[in-house]
Amino acid sequence: MGRLAMVLCLSSTAAATAARTSGSVPACPPLRGNVTVKVPDIYPESADFAFSTCKFYLGSLNNGSLVEWDPYTSMGEIIEIPEVGHNPDFFLCGVDYSHATGTIYASVSARDPWMPYIGASLRGPNRLIHYSPQEKAILWQANVDSLVQEIERDTGSPVAGFQDSAEDADGNAYFIAAFGNAILQVDPDGHAIKFYSPERPATTYGFGGAFVTGDNVLVVADAVSHAFVRFELSGPAPSHPTVAAPRGHHPEPGPGPERQNGGGGGVLECDALVAPPRYQDRVCLCSAVVDRALSPHGAIAAYRSEDGWRTSRFAGAIPVEFGQAPDVWSTAQLATADRVYALSSALPYDESLAFPRTGSTTLVDITDKIDALVGELAPGADRSDGAGHAHEEL
Repeated sequence: MGRLAMVLCLSSTAAATAARTSGSVPACPPLRGNVTVKVPDIYPESADFAFSTCKFYLGSLNNGSLVEWDPYTSMGEIIEIPEVGHNPDFFLCGVDYSHATGTIYASVSARDPWMPYIGASLRGPNRLIHYSPQEKAILWQANVDSLVQEIERDTGSPVAGFQDSAEDADGNAYFIAAFGNAILQVDPDGHAIKFYSPERPATTYGFGGAFVTGDNVLVVADAVSHAFVRFELSGPAPSHPTVAAPRGHHPEPGPGPERQNGGGGGVLECDALVAPPRYQDRVCLCSAVVDRALSPHGAIAAYRSEDGWRTSRFAGAIPVEFGQAPDVWSTAQLATADRVYALSSALPYDESLAFPRTGSTTLVDITDKIDALVGELAPGADRSDGAGHAHEEL
């Protein structure tokens, strides 16, 4: 068993006023194969790998805390977040590593939009937490409630479910609402402004997952338009997006051969979205939790683009089959420099609202499976035979 330490992190006033840059960090030792996080009852909805410390960080959805896990020593720490931890008003949904700052962002949503069912009540508080893994300190908590209320007054529509973020080359975070499709820009000091809001927002689930490319392009998955929404953050109009649906989905959902490639029959609905460094911004993975064509617990869908996500196409999907308990889902994928992992998490998605007791969480190495889907875009692949479309069980 790994050893577990409890850490209570308090905000640092000095740290909150300075931007962090990760600079040149040493390469992390290589990893291969599954990683077992031996911490009980953490219920992670999201996770990421910090290149600045060579450790994994998982968000404990129900407990409102972060879990740091060292895969080389099998040692962990629980990072408690003041006012958020063990607070029934909150879910800690998203965890994202910023390459620009070497820090971790945790997206904290109100619980009401997700329980007892998705979209139940579009209200409640939201916070963005900025954590320095090197200083072991919370740099700031951004309370965005007043800004959200202002957007709601302007649009006449609710904005809720801030479950993810992505960070640009300048250290700004883009805090994303799943309901209302609003995006807030939070600067390195924790000050938030409205970055984007549609003129006529939908009240259904929309934005689900995002990443920023090396060219400083923000890409967001949208379940309303079933398309990727693209923002050129270094362009002349960064808050004016272009929208393009990926090609290659079958047009109509249904049983049989027309669903053999997964992907929800043309539906792009992601719980999370990641572009693993292994594929140099040309491949992204969508946690397609609602797509039950390949598995009762959803699929991991792969998309590819070779023009900076101006256009894209569906590359295939793999089923979420971990050979574990029937209540295990994959709500996020994450990556080191050269490996890709699927987060496995025991969550009460279907009938029960009770969180099951768990002894550990597994990060499943799916690198070889994704390489098979994306074909010649995989490192070392034979680029003469095109992209693969195999579908294998995990």
